[in-house]
Amino acid sequence: MKTNHLLLVLTGLLFCLYSCKNDNSSSNPTSIIGKWSIAKITYYQAQNTTVNGIATDYYNFNSNGDLSIQDHQDSYTGVYSLNGVKSMGITIYTVDGHGLGVITSPAIFTISNLTSHSVTLTSPPYPSGQEIVYLER
Repeated sequence: MKTNHLLLVLTGLLFCLYSCKNDNSSSNPTSIIGKWSIAKITYYQAQNTTVNGIATDYYNFNSNGDLSIQDHQDSYTGVYSLNGVKSMGITIYTVDGHGLGVITSPAIFTISNLTSHSVTLTSPPYPSGQEIVYLER
């Protein structure tokens, strides 16, 4: 009888452990999808600068890989691809003064601190400097 009781308790305990859902969005690469407000962008260059986002600034990651960015008076479109949950390649399309499209080289940003409410994107340390983008929902 004690053995049956012990098995019943262990089965119940295992059921509870496996049925609990872990809400760790950092393990889900699709959690980057959606519209994020720019909290601030820090530029590490010859002179370090932090620019706070305004209410209309955003990064919008669509599920099809399209990206749109509004950063103060500048608007950009581009594409992104996720490399697991730790990094993302971003290619930006801009229009130059002659109305011609300009494509930037893909930049690989490291994704860190990804939660349902915030994420940090960090560029590699290029010779021209490094950029850290703080996004929030």
